Amino acid sequence: MVTCRMKAINYSMFRFYKGEKENLFDQVKENTAHMFWFYESVFDRDFTKNESSDWYAFFGDHRLGKLLMGILSEEDHDRPTEKKKKQVFELWLQYLFTEKLYSEYSSENWYKTAYYNTTAL
Repeated sequence: MVTCRMKAINYSMFRFYKGEKENLFDQVKENTAHMFWFYESVFDRDFTKNESSDWYAFFGDHRLGKLLMGILSEEDHDRPTEKKKKQVFELWLQYLFTEKLYSEYSSENWYKTAYYNTTAL
């Protein structure tokens, strides 16, 4: 008899995404939560498929490659391990709020403030 063990996936670092296939948040009524759920789901999908070299290329393009290398160890040579997921996610959030959802006209980043001020599910 062959048994297949499912590896538990950790979603605790996310505020909105908990592994659902569909976005739980209404795009009109809960637009901010809907958007953040999407971004977290994108990171989670990329984390499961990207190798360490993919992450280095991505973060290197955004001047964050050295910070990634400070997170990874020999154990993460081929692919970041699950225990590094939260640290890689926190670096990815840094990219998100400085490159993708940046504050164009003021020093305060509304998106970043909204994200960190939202209570986790």
